[in-house]
Amino acid sequence: MKSPIRKAVLLVGGKGTRLRPLTLERPKALVPLLNQPLLSYELSLLARHGITDVILAVGYRADALKAALGDGSAWNVRLTYVEDPSPLGTAGALKNVESLIDGPFVAMNGDLVYDVDLGSVTRAHIESGATITFCLRRVEDIRRFGLIQCDDNGRVLAFKEKQEVDETRRNTVNSGLYVMSPDVPAQIPPGREFSNETQLFPGLLEAGHPLFGFVPPHQGYWADVGTLESYLQTSRDLLGSAIPWVRGSIAASADISPEASIHPPVCIGDDVNIAAGSVIGPNVAISRGCRIENGSRIRNAILWEDAQIQAGCELADTVVGARSTTPEGSRHVGEVIVQ
Repeated sequence: MKSPIRKAVLLVGGKGTRLRPLTLERPKALVPLLNQPLLSYELSLLARHGITDVILAVGYRADALKAALGDGSAWNVRLTYVEDPSPLGTAGALKNVESLIDGPFVAMNGDLVYDVDLGSVTRAHIESGATITFCLRRVEDIRRFGLIQCDDNGRVLAFKEKQEVDETRRNTVNSGLYVMSPDVPAQIPPGREFSNETQLFPGLLEAGHPLFGFVPPHQGYWADVGTLESYLQTSRDLLGSAIPWVRGSIAASADISPEASIHPPVCIGDDVNIAAGSVIGPNVAISRGCRIENGSRIRNAILWEDAQIQAGCELADTVVGARSTTPEGSRHVGEVIVQ
């Protein structure tokens, strides 16, 4: 369903500290996932629903983001970059784009991989007259998430962090996707760090603003890519067709020896060289320019561009950073390799 709202703000100013050392080199929004930037999945989702005017609230490594994403035309959106002069938090970043807000808009944390009907969420927002509509997810284990409790009509009653049990038994948690009225940025103090989750949202609730939660009729895939574990798991999920419109592929320019073994699902990028005797897969994503020498075995792994895997290596549940090399005959399980 197409969205009646055409503008979105993506919050991509964070440093991605939980993914270090991978994010010392590049912002988290550009971390490769099936050989595409992480942020591209949000951009594609927005474009699929007709939301094409996208503001990026950027901070850390803004130059790299601009160089990689350009004007957004590769994803059928139009990107506008607004750089935070200093760390402003999730709400402060919204305040910083206030001059560009002229109507209701979608706001998203910039580290999500999401498949949801944005048309239904945005229409629910307009029909309810809410100040903010929270796109909620029902989960079995609420302990890792921000719990949002609502009444029978969907009006938000409380925000609770990291609860053991939801006494309402609805188990609806914050998914990091919101639809906001244009007056929300005016409620945020200027020039200082301010948080959506701990300051803005509870403050609006206390002040009596109408806040509503919306649980989509169909709960598609949702992942928050914030840790090495979730990064590897999201890669596995996407390779396994968790999102119908996302597929792994093997590039035509990849040079794969007929004496190598490929065990799907895999995603292999341009100009990858895989030598004889290597065993690749399942659940492996290899970025462009990587070289895998003879006799190496790789499963449940992500290789960034131009990584070099020397002969006889074994990798499992591991991420190899760009231009990094593994020594001949080495074994790596559950590691991040950055050189």
